[in-house]
Amino acid sequence: MIQTELKTIKQFQKRKIQVEKELDDLKEDLRNTERKHQETLRRLEGKFFEEKVQHICINKYCVY
Repeated sequence: MIQTELKTIKQFQKRKIQVEKELDDLKEDLRNTERKHQETLRRLEGKFFEEKVQHICINKYCVY
């Protein structure tokens, strides 16, 4: 009986290590995705601002 419990504990410990590694991998993936999202958001906001300025200048006859 003790051998069975010890085996169960060892299996649990192995599975715990696997799950913790999976969690660490997912956290890293999430950080990378968030960083890429922020970069994309900044780029799109910049494009939007440039287009808005161009649109305003076209309507008010701006010349640069």
